[in-house]
Amino acid sequence: MKQEHKKQIQKFLALGLTEREAKVYITMLSKKGFTTLELQNAVDIPRTKIYEVLQKMISRGICTVRAIGKVKYYEAVEPKIAFKRVIDDYRSNCEAEFEKKKSSVESIIDIFTPVFAKGKDVMYPLDFVEIFKDKEQIQSKYIQAVNDCNIDLLTFNKGPYVCDTAGRLGEQESAEANLIKRGVVCRNIFEKEELKNYNWLMNYVKSQSELYRQQARVTDKLPIKMMVFDEQKVFFPLVQSTGGSNSITMIFIEHREFASACKMLFNFLWNKAKPI
Repeated sequence: MKQEHKKQIQKFLALGLTEREAKVYITMLSKKGFTTLELQNAVDIPRTKIYEVLQKMISRGICTVRAIGKVKYYEAVEPKIAFKRVIDDYRSNCEAEFEKKKSSVESIIDIFTPVFAKGKDVMYPLDFVEIFKDKEQIQSKYIQAVNDCNIDLLTFNKGPYVCDTAGRLGEQESAEANLIKRGVVCRNIFEKEELKNYNWLMNYVKSQSELYRQQARVTDKLPIKMMVFDEQKVFFPLVQSTGGSNSITMIFIEHREFASACKMLFNFLWNKAKPI
């Protein structure tokens, strides 16, 4: 077999032919007809395999057989005819495989779409609970909640504080000022000791009360730091068990019944607290 023909073998393989089929076909092109013995010797195929290869090629439509007496001669079909059959068969097989897969997909869709829809009706706790540990993320979530607030913002104001930098404190003051300008009611309860220990906190209370009419009261003890937005959302910390840790974990829950219960607790302590 010529060297340039050997380079074309890969193209035959890409069409789905075997290497032996490719070699036999190329050999057949050199003259009108070959016996099985001639092909076996020319292509170096075992005698037990040459008949199998030839039958496969006949079924593909790329070679024919004719008998003269008792001798059979195998001939190559003209390339433009032979390989049009090959590509037509390939297209037909692909279309059949495509339709088979399409049918399987449609069946899967029909069966599992109702299962998917039913699963969406199941609510998990994580659907309405978010946990934050990074102070910048906590700050961003708080500012977002303040900006989304339309009715009232209620706070148990005590540590731990995220606004421990001038930038974050200024951002909170600005967001809360805009909140009140929109007509949202803002009520805050502070712990007495917190106001004594943090000068910036007392200054904040004075400025917000005088400039923006925040309602502020003081009590001896608050059970937890907490913010309630529109009786729908609650933001509160989980106390760190590690002593002296400066980290903070905040829980954001969007749940109307839970927020309503927190508002009841707020109103109870609000009525007991004293105006600043």
